[in-house]
Amino acid sequence: MFKWFILHQWKSARRSSIWQKNLGLNIFIGFLLVILLSYIVILGIFLDQILLEVVKDKDPEAVASGGLIYYFLIVFVMRFFMQTIPAMQAIPYLHLPVKRSSLASYLTLSSMTNFFNWMPVLIFLPFTLKWVAEFHGMPSAMIWFFGILFFEWALNFKLIWLKRKSTGKPWLGFVLIAIITSLFLLDNYDIFSISNISEWFFMGLLVQPLYIIVPVVALLFWYFYNIFFIKSIIYVEDLSQKEKSDHSLSDSFVKLKEFGVVGELVLKEVRLLFRNKRSRTVLFLIPMFLLYGLIFYPNEIYNTKSGWLVFVGLFITGGFLMAYGQYIMAWESAHFDFILSSKTSFYDYFKAKYYLMVIVSVVLYFFTIPYIYFGMEIFYLNIAALIYNIGVNALLLLYTASYNKKRMDLSKGAMMNYQGVGINNFLIVLPLLIIPMLIYAPIKAFFGYEVGVMFLSLLGILGMIFHKYFINLAVKHFQEKRYGIAEGYRQ
Repeated sequence: MFKWFILHQWKSARRSSIWQKNLGLNIFIGFLLVILLSYIVILGIFLDQILLEVVKDKDPEAVASGGLIYYFLIVFVMRFFMQTIPAMQAIPYLHLPVKRSSLASYLTLSSMTNFFNWMPVLIFLPFTLKWVAEFHGMPSAMIWFFGILFFEWALNFKLIWLKRKSTGKPWLGFVLIAIITSLFLLDNYDIFSISNISEWFFMGLLVQPLYIIVPVVALLFWYFYNIFFIKSIIYVEDLSQKEKSDHSLSDSFVKLKEFGVVGELVLKEVRLLFRNKRSRTVLFLIPMFLLYGLIFYPNEIYNTKSGWLVFVGLFITGGFLMAYGQYIMAWESAHFDFILSSKTSFYDYFKAKYYLMVIVSVVLYFFTIPYIYFGMEIFYLNIAALIYNIGVNALLLLYTASYNKKRMDLSKGAMMNYQGVGINNFLIVLPLLIIPMLIYAPIKAFFGYEVGVMFLSLLGILGMIFHKYFINLAVKHFQEKRYGIAEGYRQ
């Protein structure tokens, strides 16, 4: 039975119009994936030297064992936001003489094709063969590696169960991030060290092979429990159940109607973001944008490069703006003909989108204020980046929106889904991040940090003062291209 499922999946993918229309983009994405895989393999090959350089007074395998708990937690959160659950594939088989246990087993096992399941092979297998096996012997080293791999697979099955249970509860992702942040802070200030527990267990695998029972039991438990759970919900009514909780969440913004036509249009955009699977992905990415600074700010190497800090500031304060703004027209591609024939003016339409980007960016900025812990220079740079984002980048996105003519299906998830995505989307983002760096770096070199920050802010303030003029420019550009855009969205 499994071979028929796989054959049907393959034919479905090959016959998809998205596959055929985006062949060039698929090749480009494939090229990027090859580069990404190459970097991960190189990381695995040189992981022992990296760990020796980072922690000089400790064995690399002990450092890796202690850090594995954070690897699992971070990957789990990334899976929560990015990994899709293969649920809808089961619906066409429900009226056929196919056992539900077969469908449940296939749906569970098909999740094993996800890239995250095989990352330990790329990262930790080279490290195991190169370093761990040399000092602990090949049998113990392989038990250590399979302990990691089995835990990763167990987390995969647990994630599928959690995502099915948490449908309509996107706030769970924020809870996971809060838990990880809390554990990291407790560990960092020596209050409760979960990394010590991780080190104790995985180092124990090297001396006591029976410890492998723990990841094996975890893997088997979540695998069979997942099958049992899927069998209990694998009915059309359950799989196509509408999510109602998001509706009530977006309805809490109804007061926007008090701000006239533009307020009503902003409210519609908010509802669109909350009620559709594809657009909700933008909301799920917000915590990642906000936490992006933790990768760079604690590192002294980056703190000496102000140009790089501008890039980080733009990304943190404008992550939502860029993720939402690069598809600003495509979000409504399904009813674009209605927009063309509506009595609502295009100016109000664009103005509402601009105000949504500004409001959300300003609100999210307050969550970046704790970065003041890393210094006032970062604090002022982030303010300048926010002003530049809402005064320049948001308006630039409105103008370039008319170049996106690819229809987007909002009912499908975004993970590994390039429907509605074109090369233009990648090209649009580059100047948003690079141009301010190129402006700031020479000004800082000749006139100092303060002048560079003030100049970036001044550009943003000018954009905000004259935003109506620039919105009009974007509207005129859109009117020239609207019929071409409509034709693209109908395909």
